[in-house]
Amino acid sequence: MKKNMTYNAKNAFVTITIFLVIGGVLNIIYEKPLNIQNSGKNHILTAEYIQPAYAQEAVSNTEIDIKPESIKDSQRVKNIETFLRKRNSPLADYAQEFVLAADYWNIDYRLVAAISVVESGGGVKTFRKYNAWGWGKSGFKSWEDGIWTVTEGISNGYYSKGLDTPKEISKYYCPPSSDSWARKVSSLMKEIGD
Repeated sequence: MKKNMTYNAKNAFVTITIFLVIGGVLNIIYEKPLNIQNSGKNHILTAEYIQPAYAQEAVSNTEIDIKPESIKDSQRVKNIETFLRKRNSPLADYAQEFVLAADYWNIDYRLVAAISVVESGGGVKTFRKYNAWGWGKSGFKSWEDGIWTVTEGISNGYYSKGLDTPKEISKYYCPPSSDSWARKVSSLMKEIGD
């Protein structure tokens, strides 16, 4: 009788362990990362895989302080648009998004546009859908999603650590050719203007 109880306890332990491992693997496979969604005037952070309806209502009614109307005709938007149009970039139509995202995440408004030109000719030749920045291993839902996600990533992953110039960022963003990458990004930022 004692032998059967030991054997059953071992089976139960093994079964529980297997379920926990499978559950952990499935969680990793199906988990989606946090991302910024652009919904007109509102820029909201959502966790798609754990967002109950009442939370979505509360978040989607929250507006940020940056109003697109105040930026729409700004010189910075014109600078980005002109810079990208010269390169026949599909991102030229999203110049306002670059400025909005940069202001929201408190980074240099020229940086993300300049990186897009170095990495993909401004979105002309992307390695993944809507990914003009060589960011991660996947694409984005839209150009707006890419702009906001990359800007947030640069703010949280680099600027927050005091890395706020192309030279400082390049060592981690593009280590194999960091000096060349930093020179190109810096040069393009100067071309965009102030």
